[in-house]
Amino acid sequence: MRDAFLGFLASEGTVPSERVEELRNLLRSAPEPIGSIAFSHGMISGGDIDLILDEQRRDYRPFGEIAMSMGMLKGDQVDALLRVQQMRAAVETAEALALAEMCSIQEVASQLGAFFSLVSVPVCYPVG
Repeated sequence: MRDAFLGFLASEGTVPSERVEELRNLLRSAPEPIGSIAFSHGMISGGDIDLILDEQRRDYRPFGEIAMSMGMLKGDQVDALLRVQQMRAAVETAEALALAEMCSIQEVASQLGAFFSLVSVPVCYPVG
């Protein structure tokens, strides 16, 4: 999602295309693991994460796939977690751009909204 957002920003002229590679290098950290996101929302426990990671070390399958096979998460939950992970990566990119003063926070926030309206990452709003 970071690369897609950077490509979008370059195509919109928000970030010069010749600086995209530089930005990719600044944003090398891995996205937040879906296990961490699930834990922070009370979807799984720390013990669940340990069991999944133990299985992952043996089987090298994706975390979400193992969590589903163990009955700890449903497919729609894993899909939502992956989408949240993607959204957070795009937001981290926007933060980095604003803090590096490559564009204003207002401009990057506006572009983030435009980007999310074009990609298949739903943004949910609380009811009530």
